[in-house]
Amino acid sequence: QAYIEKEDSKKLKQKQRERMQPKMGKMDIDYQVLHDAFFKYQTKPKLTSHGDLYYEGKEFEVKLREMKPGMLSRELKEALGMPEGAPPPWLINMQRYGPPPSYPSLKIPGLNAPIPLGATFGYRPGEWGKPPVDEHGRPLYGDVFGILQLDEPNYDEEPVDRSKHWGDL
Repeated sequence: QAYIEKEDSKKLKQKQRERMQPKMGKMDIDYQVLHDAFFKYQTKPKLTSHGDLYYEGKEFEVKLREMKPGMLSRELKEALGMPEGAPPPWLINMQRYGPPPSYPSLKIPGLNAPIPLGATFGYRPGEWGKPPVDEHGRPLYGDVFGILQLDEPNYDEEPVDRSKHWGDL
C-alpha cells in the first residue's frame, strides 16, 4: 500500500526517469530466508518419465497404482458411512443390472463371488440383497453361493518333454 501511494505521488518526469535508470536493491528482503528457501528447504519436483506427454495439471493427478477396482479403502468406507461387514451401497443395482462391463473378471461379493462369512442375503440394513438367479436357481454371474468348485488343472504334476526345444518344427 505504501509503495502504491509513493508511486502515485511521483510526477510523470520522475516516473520516466525511474523507467530509464532504475535503482537496484530497493526491495527489503531477508536474504537468510531467501537462502533457506532455495537451498535448505528445496525439494526435487516429481518429473515425468522420458517420452511422457506433459499437459497442464498433470502434477495434480491422483496416482492410481495402489488402487484396485472393487477394493474399498478405509477412507471411502468411512465417507460412505458403511459399517464393518456391510455391503457397498451400489450392490443392489449391480445385482439388478449386472456387473460392470469394463471389468468382466472382477469378483464382487454378493454378485459373482461368495459373501463374507456371517453375512446374510436380504434387503434389511447390513444384508447383501438377493443374488440374480435363473429359473432353475443357478446364479447368473458366477459362484455367488460358494458351492461350485471348479477343478483347476494342476500343471505341476504333468511331465514336461525336455527333449525338444520350444518352437522347433
